[in-house]
Amino acid sequence: MRSFFQRLMGASSQTKNGAAANGRPCDRQRRIRKRFGADRVGIVGFHEKGFVVARPADPHASWLQERIQTLHTRLGGPTNLTDGLRTAVAMCEKTPPGILRRIWLLSDGYPNREAGGIGNVLAFTRRQRVNVNTVGFGDVYDERLLRQISQCTHNGKFVPVRTMQELTEALVRDENNGHGRHKRRHQAETTIVAIDLSASMTELMEGRTKIQVVQQVLLQLLLYKQRCYA
Repeated sequence: MRSFFQRLMGASSQTKNGAAANGRPCDRQRRIRKRFGADRVGIVGFHEKGFVVARPADPHASWLQERIQTLHTRLGGPTNLTDGLRTAVAMCEKTPPGILRRIWLLSDGYPNREAGGIGNVLAFTRRQRVNVNTVGFGDVYDERLLRQISQCTHNGKFVPVRTMQELTEALVRDENNGHGRHKRRHQAETTIVAIDLSASMTELMEGRTKIQVVQQVLLQLLLYKQRCYA
């Protein structure tokens, strides 16, 4: 019997990049025009449940930076990756048509809450054409699940990360394969970073806690977006 992930991928094989099997653009693709302009960034945390840390805002927003710097105070116990992704997708739903919707899902362990419900969330995420990239953070995490999540969503990818530099390359430099973008040609994007805030994020990485590493890189991401096209 095929797994849910295999069935989900098989069901989507009739379409590619929003085009119908006959090569014609789907109705949704034809009627939605790209919007160009500034990006917005939002933050979701999850441990026992998913929760909103910061709704999408201009990278210059001072309160967005302040909330990133408080992430270390929001650490909890178990890991409910499913509700973390669900919360991030719900935030993306409010993004106007024509704006790219991207989620970075970061986890440093194995989910132990609602693990069986991830399939339904992924099916909805794929229908919404939300790009989900997954990050395996540290040395111990569910790589198989993170790879499946990225493969089952729109143009997603999996990135293993063990250092601050690698996380910076994933979140910041990957913005455009390391090349600068021009504001006038840049399609507006809403980026949601969904962060595992389970207790294991207090473990050390290169002389600081994992959550401190994440906070520092998120601030660099905001700075990058401010400089380029905010």
